[in-house]
Amino acid sequence: MDMQKLEAVYRKWEAGGPGKQVSGGERTSHDTNDKDAKKWGGGRFDRRRRRSSGGRQFGSQTALLDCVPENFGNYKVSPPPMYATAEGKRPFPGRCCTKCSSTSREMLYSPSFPGMGFRNILMFPPGRRSGYIAKYFPHFKAAISEGYNYEYPPPRHTAEKVLNHKRVQTAIHKCAMSDTEGSHHEEPDYQRACKRQKSRAVAMLLDMAANISNTLLRVVGFVLIKMLSVFLMGVQVHQGQLEMVRQATLQDIPVIVLPMHRSHLDYILMSFILHIYGIRVPYVAAGDNLNIPVFSWFMRRLGAFYIKRKMDRDVGKKDWVYRATLHSYMEDILRSNQNMEFFIEGGRSRSGKALVPKGGLLSVVVDAYMDGVIQDAYLVPVSVSYEKILEGDFNREQMGLPKQKENFFKAIQGILHVLKSNYGHVRVDFAQPFSLKEYMEKAHMPAVPSSDLPVVRPQSPITLKKSASDHSLYGADIVIEDQRQLIKGLGDHVICDAVNVNTVMSTNLVAFLLLTKHRNGVHFSKLVKDADWLKGEIISRGRDVGFTGKTEDVVKHAIKLLGKTLVSVQRPDLCPDVVPQTDGPKDGKRDDIVIPNTQLPGVFELSYYANTVTSVFLMESVLASSVTAVCNQNMLTLKANEHRDIMVSREKVTERAKELCDLLQYEFTFIPPCGHLSTLISDALDQLSLRDILLQEQVQTTQYGGRDALWAKRVAASWEDEDMMEYRETQDEQFQVNTKSESLEYLYFLQSVLGPYVEGYWLSACNLVRLLDQDGPESDFADQVNTYAKDRVAKGLALYAESCAMDTLRNSWKLFGHWKVLDTYHDAEKVKMVQLREPYRTEASLGTLIDRIEAFRT
Repeated sequence: MDMQKLEAVYRKWEAGGPGKQVSGGERTSHDTNDKDAKKWGGGRFDRRRRRSSGGRQFGSQTALLDCVPENFGNYKVSPPPMYATAEGKRPFPGRCCTKCSSTSREMLYSPSFPGMGFRNILMFPPGRRSGYIAKYFPHFKAAISEGYNYEYPPPRHTAEKVLNHKRVQTAIHKCAMSDTEGSHHEEPDYQRACKRQKSRAVAMLLDMAANISNTLLRVVGFVLIKMLSVFLMGVQVHQGQLEMVRQATLQDIPVIVLPMHRSHLDYILMSFILHIYGIRVPYVAAGDNLNIPVFSWFMRRLGAFYIKRKMDRDVGKKDWVYRATLHSYMEDILRSNQNMEFFIEGGRSRSGKALVPKGGLLSVVVDAYMDGVIQDAYLVPVSVSYEKILEGDFNREQMGLPKQKENFFKAIQGILHVLKSNYGHVRVDFAQPFSLKEYMEKAHMPAVPSSDLPVVRPQSPITLKKSASDHSLYGADIVIEDQRQLIKGLGDHVICDAVNVNTVMSTNLVAFLLLTKHRNGVHFSKLVKDADWLKGEIISRGRDVGFTGKTEDVVKHAIKLLGKTLVSVQRPDLCPDVVPQTDGPKDGKRDDIVIPNTQLPGVFELSYYANTVTSVFLMESVLASSVTAVCNQNMLTLKANEHRDIMVSREKVTERAKELCDLLQYEFTFIPPCGHLSTLISDALDQLSLRDILLQEQVQTTQYGGRDALWAKRVAASWEDEDMMEYRETQDEQFQVNTKSESLEYLYFLQSVLGPYVEGYWLSACNLVRLLDQDGPESDFADQVNTYAKDRVAKGLALYAESCAMDTLRNSWKLFGHWKVLDTYHDAEKVKMVQLREPYRTEASLGTLIDRIEAFRT
């Protein structure tokens, strides 16, 4: 490598790397000016943080190559912000994207925010000098004094504007014309049809609209404080995160709260938290499955407006009136400068991990901005983490059984059951709000994860034109593909931000360890040791944990919450064959054995808790699976500590990793639209190298060491400047798989993270042969595959029992449709049918598809 080019790389690193001023005037956690620290009241904690950072500080006079430590790849980007606590350093995740929202990142943040700490919103300490009520009835005092009485538009006024909106009038005309098969406006049939459709719109609006009451907000606030304290140990929020949200609300534009959906309690918690912090309560989009007597009355007055799960009445026929009414109602809320909340994933996650975002309601916000209805809006990704899910479990649905419909009596029964149980802690995390206007001005198209297409660098910001939309939501009449892709990219970005701010609770940590490292059982002391290790791994990756204290107590607490149906604790003399006695303590004390339930259907619930941690190791797991796929038979026949030269190349592993990301594109959102999949894969591969899972072969260069030179090339590739693009064309690196037992153990641990998904997709692909002879009803095909998958588990043939989860199978069919392997259509009786497409109507072509997936199943 030309030394002048290498020096240019380091000069750029010094200018933009850790410890230096970056775009927007923000300082990283390695360099905080003492004057600024005093200004924000954080001088002491910042000085302590600098002393303990352990990283080298680079000056302009420092020798270049000599100062590169062996593990410097860990610091190719600025590390996540950390703040000091009594328990040590903790991350402050959730900051805005530096590429898409640099202005929002600077405006809505202060260095003092991370140090503001947590608050349990169920705790209101008695006031000493605030009067008799505050001293002896702090909860009542908080309910009547916290928050503000905001003005909300009256429903009648909103309904009148919505019904007179051009979009709704056009939809009424279109449906009337359709009902009367094109009759003229003067004809009686058309007039009657118009009247009928207008009556439908009025009824829809009455059934949909919210009617927020400040009085009820305070009454329900008091009841919530009392009720939540019965079955929850606490609801923790970071006050610095909420301060960022509060700063956004001061900008006099709508704030769109976008939580991930885990429980029906999400609706109430979000409004409750915002209310007691003096933030205007949002209008919340709720599914009509919750529109049940009594509860719906309360929910409307807390901000809920109801939307149909199924927007169209008839198969293949759009309900233009409903879509137009919903669109116009949401638009009027935004026009009134009200806040809004909807779940970016749609329904609740049945698997515990983030779902692929839905673009329908998000498109209404984008349309409102593009039409000039609103000047801007702040988007706030939110994550809600539960130590124990309140609704029980989703085992029934994961087993392929139909969802049970909610009703009044089941709701009452569920509330009574909840009040008699302990559900531990809840953690609500708000990512930093970002400006929709700023994002649109810098919009990037989402990257294509397909292994058959190259991963392209994001294009320059695109220019969008408003489509001729008069009556419906995204997916029905948005004809500009760029706009559709932009909304998809925006949804992906929100999901990535929400996942990054998601907290790992104690039950998540224990369940993850039991399903990845200790499926057969483990001594309690070993589980505690691994839990301590995993906590450190999570925090080092910039994610936070929702617990403190001694790890032994945390693990006991998690096992108790998970319950005996998911995790059993037994004496070692009662099950000597489960775990080797050598794994236990050496001091002679009894060390109980912890055994997870890996049988159906309990394993679904255990995997629900474990899947929260999956995103922490996602890309490393992709790389580990890719390495084993490249090595193939060499890994299968490898014995413990056997020395064997198993070589893999960066190019082949990267190619396999792209294939695996393509395979799992409906399971995970790997990157935001402004990111590079190739860079993400390269960074994960470097992490395996730094951990000595892969041993880097020494590469000869002209003057300087191979490892430092290759590192410098990869650093150069991480910057956007075109003058650095030549560094991307590097020679293919060779790695040797470390065959030491501890290295292989870690490699197999990473592979097991995605193992259930790969097996589920492989199983689904194998069952496509059922469609070789004839097409079949989609519901029948789904039942057959689900039954076959459960039979394999019962016979002990499945590597992972949770691989037969109905969520995984459904996502595999979406993928096969995207790959143009499967196609669906409606027959004459409007039954949805599924068929194989050409050229997959032969056993040979299906065999190729199955082999492609099975390569990752080793």
